[in-house]
Amino acid sequence: MKNININISDTSFPSQFVSDSEKATDEYGLMIGQAIQYEWFRKDSSSCRYYSRWRDFNRLRLYARGEQPIAKYKNELAVDGDLSYLNLDWSIVPIIPKFVDLVVNGMSDRLFKVNAYAQDAISQAKRSKYQDMIEAQMVSKELLTVIQEGTGANPFTMSPQDLPNSDEELSLYMQLNYKPAIEIAEEEGIDTLFSMSHYDDIRRRLDYDLTVLGLACAKHEFLPGAGVEIKYVDPANLIHSYTEDPQYKDCFYWGEIKTVAITELMKIDQSLTKEDLEEISQYSQMWYDYFNVAQYYENDIFYRDTCTLMYFNYKTTKKYVYKKKVNENGATRIIEKDDSFNPPEEMMEENNFTKITKTIDVWYEGIMVMGTNIMLKWELMENMVRPKSASQSALPSYVATSPRMYKGAIESLTKRMIPFADLIQLTHLKLQQVISRTVPDGVYIDADGLNEVDLGTGNAYNPEDALRLYFQTGSVVGRSYTQEGDYNQGKIPIQQLTSNS
Repeated sequence: MKNININISDTSFPSQFVSDSEKATDEYGLMIGQAIQYEWFRKDSSSCRYYSRWRDFNRLRLYARGEQPIAKYKNELAVDGDLSYLNLDWSIVPIIPKFVDLVVNGMSDRLFKVNAYAQDAISQAKRSKYQDMIEAQMVSKELLTVIQEGTGANPFTMSPQDLPNSDEELSLYMQLNYKPAIEIAEEEGIDTLFSMSHYDDIRRRLDYDLTVLGLACAKHEFLPGAGVEIKYVDPANLIHSYTEDPQYKDCFYWGEIKTVAITELMKIDQSLTKEDLEEISQYSQMWYDYFNVAQYYENDIFYRDTCTLMYFNYKTTKKYVYKKKVNENGATRIIEKDDSFNPPEEMMEENNFTKITKTIDVWYEGIMVMGTNIMLKWELMENMVRPKSASQSALPSYVATSPRMYKGAIESLTKRMIPFADLIQLTHLKLQQVISRTVPDGVYIDADGLNEVDLGTGNAYNPEDALRLYFQTGSVVGRSYTQEGDYNQGKIPIQQLTSNS
């Protein structure tokens, strides 16, 4: 395995116009995975698109935590790179974390509840029938009241006082109070799904990512035995096709890069042997060296016993072909065929059948070992989400948003605050520097002047006595003339010194 080399070659996406059977092959999925890998991991000078964005997001997160590197501030204050004369507290002023917490807490306090609304024909018929009954009781309210008083029976579905008095009130009543069993069951199911997925915690992480990074992403998937699950996706690990849509609606591929333990691969593909795992481990070590990513991790186990995988979704089309035949009795029979079914017109006229085709959007999901040609999974996604029951379109398992995206560039609140945080931090350090250089006010003592002053004890008082007298009383004893009668140049033995600071 010493000859293993990571080569991110120029690879384009395969044709979308091949047969469905070819799209389902691992070779087709590998070409897609390698094309995605080339878009995000080809080296431009010494870096690549993925790790450049990873470092940008890491920088934003450090600022949001008040843990940004102090090297840039040292470079601003250093004189020719020398910091030996600076005795400063380099601790970060936590300005950005305060505002991030305020914004995130404000977003998390906005509670919401999903309201289900049944749109199928049976539910709509029940809704209309119930509304007609309430409307009939509104019109016959007086008559029904007389019947109730005369017979003692209650012909009202609800209290007569609660009946709507107009069509507007009736419409409002149906929106607020009418809730069929199917809608109640759907709402309970959604609440259960949120609870089992710990969606409150996920939502808080999403709010934090929106504030710090300007991008938030989650993933929903259907797991056998567990049902639908909602998972948090780290935006730093996210990959997607180019888009200028803040809601990422036009992306044709999605994915995320995960570093997992080697043993986790057995859960993905149980056919892997020990030799396969060793080969993948060797490839992964070469991948870490190629991009120098092991430096971001302190644990040595990361380097030895892990591998880097790419989980991705790819959007394409699937053609459904049907043979419609009318038998002798006039009954219609429809038989499903594969997309290679293409009989000539003469055959269809002779045998009295027609060909019906229907093309819909589908998503494939795959897992590829980075830097290799090893596909661990490639298959048509099950239980695809189709909005408003539209069979022609399908949604990916990833849901993301960047509210302030412009021309593909992502903007965040934290990113806009960084210049101000840097200015505040530099100002804080400059104040420390100014304070450290401040010289306090003091006094000047003329020792010669003190030698000519006698306090009555026969001895001239020394500088210590003079300072004690000065600081306790604010007064000082001086002498204008010496004992010989000469003018005393030091007649004011103590003078105030005022610092320029």
